[in-house]
Amino acid sequence: MSVQNGFLAILTQGAAYGSQLQNEFLTRAAHRRQLNAGQVYSTLDRMTDQGLIESAGTTEDGLPQYALTAAGAGAAWAWLTTGPRATEPDWDEMQDQVLLAASIAGADAPAIVADYRAAFAERIRELTHDADSKALLVANRAAELGATAAIEWLDEVAAALGTHPEVLLRPRSPERPRRGRRPAADSV
Repeated sequence: MSVQNGFLAILTQGAAYGSQLQNEFLTRAAHRRQLNAGQVYSTLDRMTDQGLIESAGTTEDGLPQYALTAAGAGAAWAWLTTGPRATEPDWDEMQDQVLLAASIAGADAPAIVADYRAAFAERIRELTHDADSKALLVANRAAELGATAAIEWLDEVAAALGTHPEVLLRPRSPERPRRGRRPAADSV
């Protein structure tokens, strides 16, 4: 879901085409090494089917552009202002959400950081209280260390945002990626 939510977040900055969204996502979520082009376009197709995005015409060279619908804008801003609802937050989702929110003006990255921190702290509490056997204690220890590392990273992000709130803000890049999915040719 973080790729879909990330695309919605980026589209709050205006219409974009597939390769542009892919490039912006990878630039903002620098911990990601790649994003498969097939995943990009299947995600865009799914978002269109869900009524989150719609056609916004084409670029001058014929690439289809996408824009948020009202439902998509609502979903984007919910993701850009509130952290996880899950009791077992995901590390990759956390990084995507925090870094993307910190890069978009109007998002509430500090609130997202605080929500994730609380979720990971609760996860540690659950792990340390639920270990009733040696095997479970060893297995839970790995998850506990992961949650502790997440909290340390979140504390660093919170400190950076507290000192320099604009440190990760990024307008959309004016550079256009060279590739993109061309619309299917109409049958004659």
